[in-house]
Amino acid sequence: MPRLFTDRFILTPGPTEIPNRIRLALIREFTNPDLDPDFLELYKGVVKKLKRLVNAEKSDLYIMIGEGMLGLEAAIANLVKKNDKVLVIANGVFGEGFADLVRMYGGEPVLLESNWRRAIDPSDVERSLEKNRDIKLLTVVHCDTPSAILNPVEEIAKIARGFGVLSVVDAVSSIGGVPINVDTSGIDILIGGSQKVLNAPPGLTIITISQYAWDETERVKYNGFYLNLRIWKEELDKEGIFPYTVSDPLIRALDESLNMIFEEGIENVYERHRKARQAAWSAVEAAGLTPYPMKIEDSSPTVTAIEVPTGIDEAKLRETTWKKYGVMIAGSWGKLKGKVVRIGHMGVQASRNYLILGFTALARALRDLGFPINIGKVVEAIEESFH
Repeated sequence: MPRLFTDRFILTPGPTEIPNRIRLALIREFTNPDLDPDFLELYKGVVKKLKRLVNAEKSDLYIMIGEGMLGLEAAIANLVKKNDKVLVIANGVFGEGFADLVRMYGGEPVLLESNWRRAIDPSDVERSLEKNRDIKLLTVVHCDTPSAILNPVEEIAKIARGFGVLSVVDAVSSIGGVPINVDTSGIDILIGGSQKVLNAPPGLTIITISQYAWDETERVKYNGFYLNLRIWKEELDKEGIFPYTVSDPLIRALDESLNMIFEEGIENVYERHRKARQAAWSAVEAAGLTPYPMKIEDSSPTVTAIEVPTGIDEAKLRETTWKKYGVMIAGSWGKLKGKVVRIGHMGVQASRNYLILGFTALARALRDLGFPINIGKVVEAIEESFH
């Protein structure tokens, strides 16, 4: 297959393209993070910026070393004991995945299943909690990336709090691209990652912990080490010592990412992501394709999922966009594998330039495989959405 490009571009919904400023942060002189007091101050500064980003001044926040899955498992490990009932909102791949974690730690998942093409209805959550009064914990994914569905997590967390139920929110694919207010919604644990909207390499988990969640950790008393949240409070907060060595380069990369967000202005960043969602949906329509979510309001501003046309091989489509046109897009997982392709518009990807690159590569690859597309209309749709 002949190459028709010089540079490659990553348009997947995480890990994402890494901007030059963040790349440069990764190669600065680094120190021993266990011993250098200046690094501890840097870490605290990044924590302060993250609290501002997700409006979590009333919660504790830590940056742990490990991909976002670390935070998901840590939340369950520290909050679930044997036979505890957990309401798992299962309207997507990662939503369902929480049930596996609950079972691993001896809990009993109660699945609230719903149409994968729609956001969960908060009234369904309320009815489930009313019916199951012994629920201890609720889990929900903000942006379930494989289907691009965006769930109303703040409303759901408020409902959970009304029932005295703790809430765990997977916001790995939304932090930095979709507004989140931990304090006003009462989210007990919010989990984020470095490799999505924040455009840093994989390897960092961001986790907020409310006082209600801390109280529950004392009931559960998880006795492992690496996932143990109480160790962070006992060692970092009280002693000023990291429980284990953290990554200097990754913390500096995350710091630079946050600097970029606040320099642009957080509301401007959110508006850019909303425009990117509109541009992506307009491009899908112009191409004669079908978005996977039923309506744009249920689709995340950070990723668009598109149904693969009948007769087109999904793997061959992605191979063509990457090897011939130099643009990497994503497939999907679980029951959507082979049926959906995804274009990420996370962080720097949420821009006119990246979306034109992504959708023209997708359109040309589809045309190569026999699906007729007017590429000019696709480009025009993106341009109109941004201007």
